Amino acid sequence: VIIEVWGMTEMCRIIAANEEPRLIHTRAMGRPKENLEIKVVDENEKEVLPGFEGEMLLRYSEKHPRKGAFCGYLGKEVETENVWRGGWFHTGDTVIMDGNKMLYFVDRKKNIIRRSGENIAAAEIENCLLEHSLVSEVACVAAPDEIREEEVLACVVLRDKKLANYASAEVLFKHVYNKLAYFKAPGWMLFLENLPVAGTQKVLKHKIFSKKENPLKREEIIDFRKMKMRKPA
Repeated sequence: VIIEVWGMTEMCRIIAANEEPRLIHTRAMGRPKENLEIKVVDENEKEVLPGFEGEMLLRYSEKHPRKGAFCGYLGKEVETENVWRGGWFHTGDTVIMDGNKMLYFVDRKKNIIRRSGENIAAAEIENCLLEHSLVSEVACVAAPDEIREEEVLACVVLRDKKLANYASAEVLFKHVYNKLAYFKAPGWMLFLENLPVAGTQKVLKHKIFSKKENPLKREEIIDFRKMKMRKPA
């Protein structure tokens, strides 16, 4: 049995899509419940309409917002109060809540790439690329763009590293371009030998490049921005 579950150490409770219909072929992860109020807000912390993306905010109740939650980050009172601003815990997760209150996970807020006013979930592009037989590992990050604010940079580890060339990159670009909205395809692609990971094998995106490095300056990076054209209706 597959059950999509959301949990966070700070809140000491979970949300689970464990009632029919469980929508197992989606990213549905459950609904608000009696001891966990949830709302979805935009960048100005205004509640969004059903079906729109936003950050997930949580609390136990209006009267006791922090009941059952963590006491705070050790030695970090400012950070603790910031995540609890307005009486709601700010999860940092981007989600969608539909008209039936079902929540769908999109991505971590920090992994959302902002391109020309469009919010692009790095996880969606990563999952699409991982479907291709050429790809072993992938991490998508935001790269600066002088016109569009940010652009998608796909850092790819190939199963056969000898195939790290333009032809392979073009195959992968078209794979994403044909399956997703045109603006979600990688504007840049970079083949790497490996990706830095934690002990849990989670990719550490902040360690792919050094803080002072501009990855767009790497000679081997491939630019697909001119190929990201709106598809005919």
